[in-house]
Amino acid sequence: MRPHHRLRDTSLAAGAAVAVAGALLFGAPRAAAVPTETVFPIPIAGISVGVTGLLSAGHFYMTATTDPDTPGITLVGPYTGVFAHWRNISTGEGGITYLDNPGGTQIRTGSGTVVAAITVPDGSGTRILALLPGAGAGSVP
Repeated sequence: MRPHHRLRDTSLAAGAAVAVAGALLFGAPRAAAVPTETVFPIPIAGISVGVTGLLSAGHFYMTATTDPDTPGITLVGPYTGVFAHWRNISTGEGGITYLDNPGGTQIRTGSGTVVAAITVPDGSGTRILALLPGAGAGSVP
């Protein structure tokens, strides 16, 4: 009969531990969610002819910032004068947005997994000889 009492004591101790852990877990204050910034892994790269007629090459990275306090909104930037082609693959919604704010342009993408490509328009004052569009993906709360 002795082994049965040991099993019962162990079960009671385990149950008490679970009860205490549950009380601590559910009684704890919620952690505050912070905005998430994602740098597009593929940069925008190109070779262009400037107003002086000289060739110039360059690249830059775009970022997408999401905030749980503003669900369905993605802030894309910091560069202006480019287009963001985006698609929410969770909902099927998509669109093209001209980025015109140096602080970042808000895009109403909806919640879900969003993929985006950044392109430079031809009418930006320079003739573009070659261009690699920037691209990235992320989760929007």
